[in-house]
Amino acid sequence: MKICKDGRVWGQNNKEAGTHLGILTGRRRTYIKRGASKTHSESITGDKNPMYGRTHSIEARRKIGARREEHWNWKGGIADKNVLIRQSIETKLWKEAVCARDNWTCQKCGKKGVRMQAHHIKTFSKHPELRFVIDNGIALCYECHKLTDNYAGKGAIRTDV
Repeated sequence: MKICKDGRVWGQNNKEAGTHLGILTGRRRTYIKRGASKTHSESITGDKNPMYGRTHSIEARRKIGARREEHWNWKGGIADKNVLIRQSIETKLWKEAVCARDNWTCQKCGKKGVRMQAHHIKTFSKHPELRFVIDNGIALCYECHKLTDNYAGKGAIRTDV
């Protein structure tokens, strides 16, 4: 264990326990390390920021876009397409239709009166032809939706929900 400058003890479960030699500050618990030039709490914000009220030029935007395509995790803009599809009016109408068909009731635990989430039985990414088919959806509450196998891209298809 290490002891911070302010006397707090850092245990093994802290992800920075091995390197942390500073103190905790502020509500966001920003870390100040020895030799750090600037911390989050000291960053320039608001009207003191040189870019406040301004936008990047078209040339600067192109340069930023070119750097994005060179990134090791770039997959050709697939994420941008999926975001557009997930935020489309068709997706919103599908979610509304699925929840209305299931009478705004969780099909797993039977809860009513809570915010419902429409769950794809066959995954959104692997079955693009079934994305807007109402029979490929089921209304679930948040807690039951988290328990599904393909929640947040976990992979396997679960049909027993």
